[in-house]
Amino acid sequence: MFSLNELRWEMAVNLQETVFETISQELSLPLEAFSLETPLEELGIDSLKAITILYELEDRLDIEIPNEVFDSIKNVGDIIRQLQHPTATSAVDQS
Repeated sequence: MFSLNELRWEMAVNLQETVFETISQELSLPLEAFSLETPLEELGIDSLKAITILYELEDRLDIEIPNEVFDSIKNVGDIIRQLQHPTATSAVDQS
């Protein structure tokens, strides 16, 4: 049985893996090509590509990401922080 801290850690690791895998697949880049601090602009991610990545994450994680989140994302770590923020809600909660 996991403790609450172990469960939170496991969820954070899984979220980071999902974000990295999604970016890697969308950009056809190896996972080693970027880090949490890598600016999206450096990866060639414009606003349209960022929206595509976030929509893919919505599908994979079964959540809805508010539109205002798009404006505050500058690097890979920002994506993860925004997904951990309580404004990203489960699609199940919305039904």
